[in-house]
Amino acid sequence: MEAVFFILVGGALFSQSWNLLGLLAEGRSLGLLIGSLALMSLIALIIDPMVIESELHNSHWVTNNAVFKALIILWSVYLLAAGAQHFLDLEERAVGLFAGFVSVISIVAFLYFVVRFAPETNKYGEAVWLSISVGTLILAINAGLSFFHQAIPFHVIRLVSGWFLLVGGVILGVVGILIGLGTIGL
Repeated sequence: MEAVFFILVGGALFSQSWNLLGLLAEGRSLGLLIGSLALMSLIALIIDPMVIESELHNSHWVTNNAVFKALIILWSVYLLAAGAQHFLDLEERAVGLFAGFVSVISIVAFLYFVVRFAPETNKYGEAVWLSISVGTLILAINAGLSFFHQAIPFHVIRLVSGWFLLVGGVILGVVGILIGLGTIGL
């Protein structure tokens, strides 16, 4: 579940960065790509968790799964909205305002995972704690930068947002691949 989500959302953020950096001028293909990756990331909801596993490792595994699945749904809806905005060439302020909401919820999820997965309080380990925490922090930062770039027409931050999306997408993809290969695990 976590690996698929991080890989697909990382790919969507990576592709979105090309538009912000001015390397991809055609918005329809970008909207189609982002929308399809968002729909594919919903597949992660039906896949069994790879890192957040069972009550043998943590008594709060149901809550952990619920928070992560809520994050999956939230980011899928946000990426679908961003894909529709690019595909239909709509005004980007509405997606930017939604990015502010997504950023706040991602920060709450980040704080939840930092506290809940802390190595001192459970048996998940430092690698799981770090990978999930870094992933949600990257998502929160990128949504926050998208908010300031799109909702408030602060065009100076366009390149900063593009580079953060590019690097953050790569890091999310690498974390997803490491979780998928079993390098990061219990």
